[in-house]
Amino acid sequence: MFKQVLYIPLLLAGIATVAQSPLRVERDSVKITNAELVLRNNTKDVTGYLYNTGDGKTMFRKMGRQMQFLAGTSGYPAAGDSVYQDATLANYTIKVLRNGLLQYRSNSNGVKIDDAAGKITFYPALQNNDHIYIEALGGMDLTLDGSSVNTGNPIIPQGLQLRAGVFENADKTYTLRWTSNAKTLYLQPKVAGIGSSTLAGYGLDAPDRLGDKISLWLGNNTAGSSWNNLAVAGYTSKDVLPATQGGVVGHNIETALGLNPDFIFVSLPSNDPAANISVNQSIANLKNIDNLAQARGIPVFFETTQPRTSYTAPQQDMLRQLADSIRTIWPNRFVEGYNDVADPAATGNILSKYDKGDGIHLNSAGNQLIAARLFDKWMEFFQSVRGVKRYVIDSSLDKTSWSQFAVEQDANIVKRSFIRYNQAKQYFRVKAELQDGSYSPFSSIAVLDEKTTPTNPGVDDYNYRLLVDLGGDGLITLNGSGKADGKPTPSPDGSGKYWNNWYGIGDVTGFADKSSIAALKTTTNAATKMSMQIIGLPQGTFGSSATKSINYNGFNVPVGDYPMEAVYDNMFLHSSINPNGITLRIKGLVKTNTYYIKLWGARLDDASTTPRILQAKLGDAAWETALSADMRYATTATPDYNRAITFNQVKGLDSVDIVLRVGAGSTFAHLSLVDIGVMGTLPILPQLKLTDTTTLLSTMQLTAVPVNNAQITSYQWSQVSGPNTATISNGNTASASFSGLTNGTFVFKVTGTTAEGEALIAQSTVKVFPNNNGKKTLRAHFSKTAVTPIPGWFNVTYPTGGLHIVATDPSTNWTIDNVSGATTYWSVLGGNQASDVDGTSTNNNSGVIPDIALKSFWFNYSLRYTPGMDNLLLKGLNPSKTYTLKLYAARNSATNTDGKAKYGVWRINGGSEQLLNALDNTSNEIVITNVTPDANGIIRLSVHSTTTTYGDFSILNALILQEN
Repeated sequence: MFKQVLYIPLLLAGIATVAQSPLRVERDSVKITNAELVLRNNTKDVTGYLYNTGDGKTMFRKMGRQMQFLAGTSGYPAAGDSVYQDATLANYTIKVLRNGLLQYRSNSNGVKIDDAAGKITFYPALQNNDHIYIEALGGMDLTLDGSSVNTGNPIIPQGLQLRAGVFENADKTYTLRWTSNAKTLYLQPKVAGIGSSTLAGYGLDAPDRLGDKISLWLGNNTAGSSWNNLAVAGYTSKDVLPATQGGVVGHNIETALGLNPDFIFVSLPSNDPAANISVNQSIANLKNIDNLAQARGIPVFFETTQPRTSYTAPQQDMLRQLADSIRTIWPNRFVEGYNDVADPAATGNILSKYDKGDGIHLNSAGNQLIAARLFDKWMEFFQSVRGVKRYVIDSSLDKTSWSQFAVEQDANIVKRSFIRYNQAKQYFRVKAELQDGSYSPFSSIAVLDEKTTPTNPGVDDYNYRLLVDLGGDGLITLNGSGKADGKPTPSPDGSGKYWNNWYGIGDVTGFADKSSIAALKTTTNAATKMSMQIIGLPQGTFGSSATKSINYNGFNVPVGDYPMEAVYDNMFLHSSINPNGITLRIKGLVKTNTYYIKLWGARLDDASTTPRILQAKLGDAAWETALSADMRYATTATPDYNRAITFNQVKGLDSVDIVLRVGAGSTFAHLSLVDIGVMGTLPILPQLKLTDTTTLLSTMQLTAVPVNNAQITSYQWSQVSGPNTATISNGNTASASFSGLTNGTFVFKVTGTTAEGEALIAQSTVKVFPNNNGKKTLRAHFSKTAVTPIPGWFNVTYPTGGLHIVATDPSTNWTIDNVSGATTYWSVLGGNQASDVDGTSTNNNSGVIPDIALKSFWFNYSLRYTPGMDNLLLKGLNPSKTYTLKLYAARNSATNTDGKAKYGVWRINGGSEQLLNALDNTSNEIVITNVTPDANGIIRLSVHSTTTTYGDFSILNALILQEN
């Protein structure tokens, strides 16, 4: 074979040799004698090796990982566990040694390995002190069955890594998190940054600082983000440690964790060498920060060091070593800050075009490179969870005895808040049930520290709390005019608190003698044995109303954390009752607990100048010791949350009598609600448990689970509420099936009867979402005021005319903009441009869109279309995509008093007119396909009336926009 021999010092860029060393180039090979071949390309920072694939090709392969551990070591499987998974092993060929013996790929005695997921299942399960060694390699065949070789170029995905963390909230709840996913990044992300001058923006102004670029990106790419920049110029890795280790409060890791962020960015580019902090100590400090955050389940992203022209050669070398270490230790969470801005001719220096001019800091362009690397890393790290069926959460009081605490059915919900029922130290761990039926290893253990009891507890300190609203039901309780009145408090209310609504005896009788309410629920919907009863008639001989002792002249605004409904109506007492008043008996107390009982009431009255004083005392106490509060307010007055009668430190009792009467000089007294705070334990009662859930299907199953030794002999299922009536099958068993579900929110109830005849009741809220077939979809419906939420829909409200409305859907991040409040775009009728009630509906949710959306709409009155008069913009779309747009109009003919035609009249991007007859329409829609946004990502709609043939209105109830 012909050979050509060349002796040259440098053949090609990227191939360097020692001077005068022979380099022989043949037609199909490169042969080096007594010389070193160096290949320089973009893998120069990646540890790897050259691998012969067996077909005459030699390829570069990235090295995998090697690790070893003893079963039971923190962060690794314990004895009895059988699964270990690490995302950094994914897409490599894995071999496992157990106690020094290579483990065959066998399901009976060896290991089962999922190379793609980095998952190892041990057979049999791990034993105490088992010594495990794992090695991951690319491009080698270690199988025993002759299956294909893994020759791919390994890419390490984020994968599933469960690390549990927990933090206390301010509202007597705590939040448990166990991993991160795409939702963590896109929906209301809370981000904290700690570091030094680069992140602090030394010497630069907005928008050139790194923090500015992060804030802008979050604002443009996420919904409801929160960015907290704690960085200070000159800081080292020591300054951001905990305060006890030299860190600075307000700018350190403790402060960042106190913000309860979803993730943290650490940027400490170059100050450690100047502070004589060694590379090893810098890494130890960063690992300390990471461990503290990981204990809370919070991922930390570390910027590598940056080059620094002003440093000495040894200091520059320290920066290079520190950058290499950060890349190696945190391969999925490092943010490149060195290579992009380093001068290739003098790698310890900053490239001049990125140098701010002092040889230390970066300019705007340099900061943009780091920002782009950070955003890329976030996008790589925060992925949707795949392959998980659900999460199982265990809890323990001693970290030894574990029991199931909760189950999260949605694979992409990776953090949840729970009510804190006690003050004890608690432990949590989480595992994932995978779609193949197997389980992931348990997460790290999250620790919720013991909570101390304050001397004078307040609302946020109680171990649990009960709220009872006294008033009408709005259905059959009557006011003085004989009309139904009353407003039950929503349960849960807007703050998530559950209420007990008490209407007295019920129907038209109201708060008569022996009125009672039993099985009171806490604000967290936990069952208790507490009950209330009225002994005596509050009304006395006053009045002739069929409904006893209920008044409806309270406030129409919330008071503190009491919703408006709780303070709107009340039970009243009249002075004609006997001098000893009536008794409010509260039973079911626990003698070892301490109770704080607050009686709050209000009645608005300008006509009377006399007070409305409520007096109250405990049991047999003398009236001289009674407490008093005036419950009368002027109609223009502001309600006072603290104007109430409060009995503190009630303890040592299993029941308590509170005697109520009208105070001297008053004719009436009023009691709107009873607020009971409890310090102590919540008694464990036999209960039925049902979980709230979501579904995309029209059929589903719910299972009632008896807990706390509940022995159920029979079951009965029923529907409490919903957009239509579902069909219930197997309604007398523990597991009932439901069919005929439509888009909306259902509440189902199960009653379980015990052997003793006690009825245990549980409810489940089922949210049925529309199936978008995996496509990005905006479902928006329009109303005058906020209406009942529809799962999967975005409600856009327009209370009055003349407003510019810009509303962004948090799910798609697409925006609806009505362009302007000017009457040249939207013309009102009677001061309104929207209605909540004049639409139409099927009354069984069988229409083309849900009944709630059919009932409300926006309209434009008597404005004719002219070119360019687009008055509804859909913004934030992808200009390179096409979209399908569906439009809906519905108007009830029964309330169409003018008898004229009512249509939905629309144009899309200035196109042809689209007409939809709105009168009593529940089944028709307009569908426009292949709609293209403009270069700014905007689809333009016109909502204008047309010729008088189709009336003076253009109506829009809802629209659906789906990305093709």
